[in-house]
Amino acid sequence: MSKFIESLIECPFYIKEGNCFIACEGLIEKTVCNQSFEKNSDKTEYETKICSVNGGKGCIHHRSVALLYEKGIKN
Repeated sequence: MSKFIESLIECPFYIKEGNCFIACEGLIEKTVCNQSFEKNSDKTEYETKICSVNGGKGCIHHRSVALLYEKGIKN
């Protein structure tokens, strides 16, 4: 069953979230990058203010993965 926050997330590189982490597409092919947070409230705030706004473009990890696609390094 999906979580409500997942319906708000706009980032194309988002995979899933769990207890104190967000899993995103990795920089290396066939990898996943986990963004870890000290508290679930910090994770929820990040998801609300970054992952769910403007396609997640405010996230430095988003910028890194998007750049690999722009340069043709990732397909």
